[in-house]
Amino acid sequence: MKSQSRRLLVRLVCLLVLMAATLRPIELDAAPPHATWFPVARALPKPSGQVLRVKTVDELLTASKEVQPGGTILIADGRYMLPRYFDLTADQVTLRSESGDRHKVILDGANSRHGELIGITGATDVTIADVTVQNVKWNGIKINSNHGAERVTIHNCVIHNVWQRGIKAPAMPEAQGDKGPRGCIIRNCLFYNDRLKQFADDETDTASTFNGNYIGGIDVKNTLGWTIADNVFIGIQGRTREGRGCIYISENGRRCRIERNVFLNCDVAIALGNPSLGYSPLHAIDCVARNNFINDCPETGILACYTQGCRIENNTVHDPTSPQRRQIWVQNTNEGLQVKSNVLVGASVLLTTDSNITQSGNVNAGTLAAALTQSNGAGQVFLQVSIMLTDVIRLPESLAATRRDATAERLKPGIQSPEVLKAMREVHSGFKGQTGYVAQFGDSITYSMAFWSPMSWDNPDRFITQEDGLPKAPAKLRWRDYIKGARDKGPKHANYSGWRVGQLLKSMDAVLERNQPEVAIIMIGTNDISGGAVPASYRSNLEEAIRKCTAASCVPILNTIPPRRNRDEAVNEANKIIRDIAAKLHVPLADFHAEVVRRRSGEAWAGTLISQDGVHPSGGKSNDYSEANLNTCGYALRNWVNFLAYRQVYFGVLVEDS
Repeated sequence: MKSQSRRLLVRLVCLLVLMAATLRPIELDAAPPHATWFPVARALPKPSGQVLRVKTVDELLTASKEVQPGGTILIADGRYMLPRYFDLTADQVTLRSESGDRHKVILDGANSRHGELIGITGATDVTIADVTVQNVKWNGIKINSNHGAERVTIHNCVIHNVWQRGIKAPAMPEAQGDKGPRGCIIRNCLFYNDRLKQFADDETDTASTFNGNYIGGIDVKNTLGWTIADNVFIGIQGRTREGRGCIYISENGRRCRIERNVFLNCDVAIALGNPSLGYSPLHAIDCVARNNFINDCPETGILACYTQGCRIENNTVHDPTSPQRRQIWVQNTNEGLQVKSNVLVGASVLLTTDSNITQSGNVNAGTLAAALTQSNGAGQVFLQVSIMLTDVIRLPESLAATRRDATAERLKPGIQSPEVLKAMREVHSGFKGQTGYVAQFGDSITYSMAFWSPMSWDNPDRFITQEDGLPKAPAKLRWRDYIKGARDKGPKHANYSGWRVGQLLKSMDAVLERNQPEVAIIMIGTNDISGGAVPASYRSNLEEAIRKCTAASCVPILNTIPPRRNRDEAVNEANKIIRDIAAKLHVPLADFHAEVVRRRSGEAWAGTLISQDGVHPSGGKSNDYSEANLNTCGYALRNWVNFLAYRQVYFGVLVEDS
């Protein structure tokens, strides 16, 4: 069997080398993107029954009302600037381009007075095919399943610059939740955006709601027996690269197949379930995600959350430099979940769940070439396609840079989710302590005067040059007027050289009682992993430290630990625990480690952001938050990351809850 797999592998490699030689890279600067490996859609048969041919906007809107069950609306080539949303309400209707070229019929919502463009309402067996839907504020195509739409097919369409969801099926009323839209098919479609979402694209997506990240591709709920296959997603990105899933199944989605889709330079590829839950205790049931290729989706590749009986198999997820390290992320409850024969180039499967997960045949490696040598038959065919795609995809600088610029966006490290801010408002609601006092809990990296003390004498907001929807500073105050305790260092203040989490636990009670801090910055773990492994008690002790803060109505800001020379594996494991705890307890996270490795990838942080001792952040101008200095001074970077997190906590929790 192994020799047969090897022979197949050799044949595939030879074939793909020949194919790669003939493929042309995607040119995303041209519109629309195209490559010879894009899935090819079959042509629809000639229409039968009533045929309405349209060539103007008015004719299209009239035809949508007058088409009879079983009829077809054929749209002549051209751009149709639609003034409003329109519905298809008759059964077995087809809306399609007459030429069959999806790029030549453009339904444009730029001038529409509505936030949605096309709806299917009260109808079954409707098909939308061979058209482009673009420039829509909210939903491009709305399957109104809450009004009886079922068995909708969306075939060979282009969804371009839609700023909430390209295709949407809303949640059913709770009383009807087990019914849901049945048998829908989304196939051979291209979803792409030209740029990151901005606040100006959608007035409902603000700094106080989703921070410009309420965007995805396909978001469908209560689904039953759907097929989502052979689609391509490119550049579906939130304002700070924390958008929603390109394919998002939630709230009692059942028996859905997600297969042979390609995701390039998006935020989240596939989400089976919603971490925020909702009325349904289960979000995805008996669904399968298989044979999908995911490249450069740093927020999450594939998420499983509140699932039952689902399978994630034979997928390739390529993102070796992702700071989040969530190629496949399994969280909350996932009974009967199988994760099998996936090829992960980057981080291994991330489990933050107590459910019993079946894993087998998964391959994890630092590069595709390394994965190829290790896979031994697991996911081989798609792995080869993955290698081909990675070799031939050449994103132009204008789009490829969006990941660097957005992930690197200077204000991103401070972004906390609405769920975290809500949880911290509950914590802060009982606060009766010292307003503005920020405790500093940690080891020598916190004990150093280079950390946080500049907040007592400088104005960090002078380095805020980008608009993010928040004020730069408190009303009628400077940050140094509000923040207290910035120079409080030493064991008396629960920070000192060489400390581990156990020593912190013994010291922090006195600070919480004496100083009654409003906020506490916590970084601990660098000394815990000095032996090359994370102690078994580290997670429980760190959780206890967080709970001590919240019990005292003190808002904790948890920090990841920085890289440490020759301790990569232990550092990554400790930071996985830190990120898990932050997510589990809904506390703010200042991801210092992610910022270090993003700015100085590989081991380029050594001697730059991390000093020559391989342990501590580098010194220098620790109050200079210019881009140049943030790339060279480790303490400036840590101060900046924590200031941004604190700033959002101030405006989203401390002031709002006062």
